[in-house]
Amino acid sequence: MKTVLNGILLAFQFFTVVPINKELPLTKKTITAMFSFLPWLGAIMGAVMTAIFYLLQTYTDLSSILTGFLLVFGYVIWTGGLHLDGFVDMGDAYFSYRDIDKRIEILDDPRIGAFGAMSLVFLVLTKIFFLSELVGQQDFNWIWLIAVPFYSRLGMSVYFIQTKSSKEKGLGFFFKQHLNLKYWLISTIISTIIGTTLLFWLSGQWQLIILLLIVIVTAFFYKWWTIRNFRGSSGDLLGAFIEGMEGVLWIVLLLFT
Repeated sequence: MKTVLNGILLAFQFFTVVPINKELPLTKKTITAMFSFLPWLGAIMGAVMTAIFYLLQTYTDLSSILTGFLLVFGYVIWTGGLHLDGFVDMGDAYFSYRDIDKRIEILDDPRIGAFGAMSLVFLVLTKIFFLSELVGQQDFNWIWLIAVPFYSRLGMSVYFIQTKSSKEKGLGFFFKQHLNLKYWLISTIISTIIGTTLLFWLSGQWQLIILLLIVIVTAFFYKWWTIRNFRGSSGDLLGAFIEGMEGVLWIVLLLFT
């Protein structure tokens, strides 16, 4: 039980701005528990944003575009921009059109280039636009605010576990070396079943199945793409997957609602 609790605290410590001022053990069990908990961390983030959405809808007369902006901004605050930073670095590296070694070098560079800045603007505007359009519809369901971060982190775990590391250093490589594949696989399958069942029970939305299928397909496609362009996964590419996947899911929801 203590191992699971430490894994949950590690998830908050590494993937959110929640101040966990405690030195936690980075063992194979705690890191595996951390990655197993990630989809539920997304659900918790989504639940908080759902509460904010309810307050905005009930006590303000904000337009849908301003509501969408505040929701996207809220998700960014939750993560401290950590995943957006990965998306920016990926944009800089990929659009440099250099060889793989140089792309990996650019991926590690903390500075933001022109391509990274353009990628960031495009992603954020995409999220604001499509989420605003969804919020403005009469049949918008609050469950999407929980489902999108839940499934995007589920997909990230699926991608990470099946993809080799692009380099033998860094936080991503360290985490990869400390994952118990069997335990992670069992816990992820259980989380997928319980999470999807619970979300469907709360909303009755058949689009949840589409989201799940798209996340799984995208995880395998992203594996092929990152191996081809970066030799595998890294911490930045994990964050980029979460951010990009959220954008894709908002687009899909608008198309199917």
